[in-house]
Amino acid sequence: MTTLLEAKGVFLNYGAIPVLKNIDLELIQGERLVIIGPNGAGKTTLFKVLSGELPPTKGAVRMGDDDVSRHTGFRRVRRGVGRSFQVARVFLEMTVLDNVAVSVEARHGHEGRGAGFFRISTSPEVMDEAVGLLAHLGLSAQQNTLASELSHGDRKRLELAMILALRPRILMLDEPTAGMSPTDRAAAVDLIDRIVTENNITLILTEHDMGVVFQLGTRLSVLHYGELVVSGAPEEVRKNLLVREIYLGRNSRHD
Repeated sequence: MTTLLEAKGVFLNYGAIPVLKNIDLELIQGERLVIIGPNGAGKTTLFKVLSGELPPTKGAVRMGDDDVSRHTGFRRVRRGVGRSFQVARVFLEMTVLDNVAVSVEARHGHEGRGAGFFRISTSPEVMDEAVGLLAHLGLSAQQNTLASELSHGDRKRLELAMILALRPRILMLDEPTAGMSPTDRAAAVDLIDRIVTENNITLILTEHDMGVVFQLGTRLSVLHYGELVVSGAPEEVRKNLLVREIYLGRNSRHD
């Protein structure tokens, strides 16, 4: 088994307040790891540390043999990390097609072909790839629509198309179904499952909807007050008494 991303003894403080406490976590190539926990457990903060948005206060984040603890998010993108956010980060004033073309050009720049990060190329190669990604994610009909006019679910899909344009090895999704209707949520789960399978991507996500968790996850890690308390196969975690206490209260062990 190949470890793609690893946290070793990670602490993160906001001022004097400890948010993450001695986190040991590894992401194995090909798995789908879901980080769960109650509100305020530290899930999004852990994502920020793993993706390079925040450096750890103590401990290390590693990719392969390299310590990337002080590498910015942009440098980790170059190493194959693609990340979404709870609120989709897209260029609202640009069309759907141009949003994806920017990401295609960004990857070309990473590959040493001279493009600037915010350049939009009209070359047939770039535009054909962007159009193909939109078709892959069911956004062809909206390609000339401004991103600001998209629904919440379609903005999430656009953000995912932009991430896929970077051809990541690791896909990090932070609450990918947050704020979605049941119909949009089901469609999003099917889309994520298809994309991860077809592109051989390793997945790590945070999620609050337990239906989504058990549909997508092959391994679950539970955070509670900034500590990683349980990690294992979904059914093992579901039956764990400590997890039941965390989510349901101490009386749940007598249910």
